[in-house]
Amino acid sequence: NLNLESITSKEKRTLVKNIFTQVSENYDFMNDLMSFGLHRFWKIQFCSFMNNSSEKNVLDLAAGSGDLTKIICENFKNFDVTLTDSNKKMLNEAKKKLRNHKLKFVQSFAENLPFKKNTFDYIVCAFGVRNFSNMDKALFEIHRTLKSKGKFLCLEFSKPNNVSFQVAFEIYGKIIPKMGKIFANNENAYKYLIESIKAFPNQDKFSSILQRHKLKNIECYDILNGIASIHIGEK
Repeated sequence: NLNLESITSKEKRTLVKNIFTQVSENYDFMNDLMSFGLHRFWKIQFCSFMNNSSEKNVLDLAAGSGDLTKIICENFKNFDVTLTDSNKKMLNEAKKKLRNHKLKFVQSFAENLPFKKNTFDYIVCAFGVRNFSNMDKALFEIHRTLKSKGKFLCLEFSKPNNVSFQVAFEIYGKIIPKMGKIFANNENAYKYLIESIKAFPNQDKFSSILQRHKLKNIECYDILNGIASIHIGEK
């Protein structure tokens, strides 16, 4: 069984790289499968926490196939968006999806961002933080590259608040890898995704981690009883 809490950050980096290289072409389908298509609505809700009253520099961190940037481009015409992802194949999928938009694509690990300090008004990350090989290093980099008063917004699977939702999630966690085997011929990738959700800190713990990394005015909004949550922290 995969135990994410006992592997080194180097091992996790290799594991994540292999999994996302394997699933890059099925990634959007996989998100639809795992969230019953709801991730699309969650991402729209997530973007509504940004203020488009003026031009903004935005980093889409662990941008994956570019879903989030697509919503940003459609709703915030005056945002200058940079996408980063550590996985070349995922970035290529994003380039295909976003070829009609003027954007910057940078292949980079969140733990070592190639940007000057105080660069971004917003750093956004949807379902990416739990795949970082070293969350502390990544959050240090997020804080470093945010402008003063800039905000970090994170959308991530979280911990359901009531018992019936928790039980449902346990059942779901057993079904998803089997569906991954049937639909994408890749049981292990889906197993990893479920394990990475289980290993991720709950809402309170993640809020504390953000505070430890000098982010202020932490806000947390639960989605669907805490199946996912949105965290916002300001530099």
